[in-house]
Amino acid sequence: MKHSDYSLIPTFVAIVEEKSYTKAAKRLGISQSAVSQGVIRLKEIFKDPLFIRGSRGVEPTQFALDIYPTLASSVENIAYMMPEFKKFNPLKCDKEFIVSSLSVLGYTILPELSALMSKEAPLASVKIEPLYNQDHVNTLRSQQCDLLIEAYSNQHSLLRSKVIMEDTLSVMCRKDHPRLTGTTISPEAFLHESHVTHSQLDKKGGYLQGRGLKDEGILGKRRVAWQASSIMEMLPIIERCDYLALLPQKLVDRYLHVHQLKQLDADFLQEPIKVAIYWHSSRTNDPTHQWFRELFSKAAKKYQDESSAVSSLT
Repeated sequence: MKHSDYSLIPTFVAIVEEKSYTKAAKRLGISQSAVSQGVIRLKEIFKDPLFIRGSRGVEPTQFALDIYPTLASSVENIAYMMPEFKKFNPLKCDKEFIVSSLSVLGYTILPELSALMSKEAPLASVKIEPLYNQDHVNTLRSQQCDLLIEAYSNQHSLLRSKVIMEDTLSVMCRKDHPRLTGTTISPEAFLHESHVTHSQLDKKGGYLQGRGLKDEGILGKRRVAWQASSIMEMLPIIERCDYLALLPQKLVDRYLHVHQLKQLDADFLQEPIKVAIYWHSSRTNDPTHQWFRELFSKAAKKYQDESSAVSSLT
């Protein structure tokens, strides 16, 4: 690659992200003809078609997708060296951050995040979107979403991640359950009862299925009677029915007193659940994104500290 060819890398990145020569040209402030000529040269350099025209614009080839993360990261690393990025000030930040999150986090980490945001970046805003089974890599890469936050697993190997919190699962039932009169539950009794799970699109067994947990074998054998749209919806349901539910321990510590529920000790469910934030590698060195990720870590720590204090009082 000649020295002058390096200037074509932003063109390549813009086309992958915009999926349009016209939009890429507008984003770069150059003519569409210049973009087309740049693509011709890029094809010669990489010995690959790179882009295929379709009914919805231009689609990158597999080779283009393979080299995109490295080239996109290099473009952003250079951009983030500019003075305007080095002078990032949260108090002047008016960006809207978009986060794809599990509903349970709306009762745990996210309230803490809102408190920190209101103080450190009062002009910024946050939009929380439901966590769906979608192409998270492309969603984060195209910046349709800034962060994904959910249980840590090996499902997102193409994304960067950081574990910010750890919790355990608790088996819950109503206080006057006719069969579960003690304080413990066996695997046999666990599978004999009907269950409430947190529903997710395209998954019948609940959110925890397919995430590589050691306890997945027994979780997959449950008879699911009700799939709730949110974690907090599960609490009044198990209060009124003879169903069981698996809930995060820290959430139980905070809300157990609100409902007529009891916790059952289950020695066969001991694996901790880790909560992680995920992002695309191209955002790693973005000062704004770095600050937002660190704010999530601070919110998680604050929530854990407060949860520990509540637990010690109960």
